[in-house]
Amino acid sequence: MKEYIILVAMSAIVAAVTDILAPSKWRGYVRIAVGFLILAVLISPLTKMKNIEIFNIENSFEVSDTKIKDKVTEELTKNVEKDIEERILKEFKTEAVAKVSLDVDSEHKIKGVRNIVIKSPKVPVGLLERLKEVYGCESIEFRNK
Repeated sequence: MKEYIILVAMSAIVAAVTDILAPSKWRGYVRIAVGFLILAVLISPLTKMKNIEIFNIENSFEVSDTKIKDKVTEELTKNVEKDIEERILKEFKTEAVAKVSLDVDSEHKIKGVRNIVIKSPKVPVGLLERLKEVYGCESIEFRNK
């Protein structure tokens, strides 16, 4: 709400300054253009309020916050899986598919990697030790592709 009030006030100041600085021949056109600008600024909150329930606004913020944190965790999981797959390909010249379970606390803070499952036709020598070294995970499973 504070940002909206500041935006309206700044629009009014810009309108006043442009009205003063505009040449007398163009003043009518400038006023029409600035009027549309101010109208757009005044109407902008209505477009944002289209799908918001007025009485449950606090709950909607909590839900969206949780959804955002879950999405961040999901994206980080995908990034770790991709990193493991690229590391195995680069260091051990073996293609593999990795599935990871992250250890996340109640505040959605990621503590580390809980479990790694590697699907690969062969298990290269030293892979288990390397994954433990890089990701600090004790539970690593290997499965044939």
